[in-house]
Amino acid sequence: MMPSKKGDSVSLKCSKCGYEKRASTDALRGYTITRETDRSLRVKTTSKISESRGMSRSIEELEQEKEEYYEIFLDLVEKEEEPEQPEE
Repeated sequence: MMPSKKGDSVSLKCSKCGYEKRASTDALRGYTITRETDRSLRVKTTSKISESRGMSRSIEELEQEKEEYYEIFLDLVEKEEEPEQPEE
């Protein structure tokens, strides 16, 4: 339960279900507010997605890689199509 302030009274509110109950002074001893900051002074952060550097390769390099992968693919398909030899 987290303390929340409504007007002059303080209540304890469940962060999961929203249940609220008035807080007694004994219950509030464990909770202290050190400083309240004005909303206009708060810092908002954003994240910037950096541009991909993987596309810096030339078109020729990409074509060469594509051919190599295709050759490997053909070899694998050929191996799968070969009939299995029974073990003796």
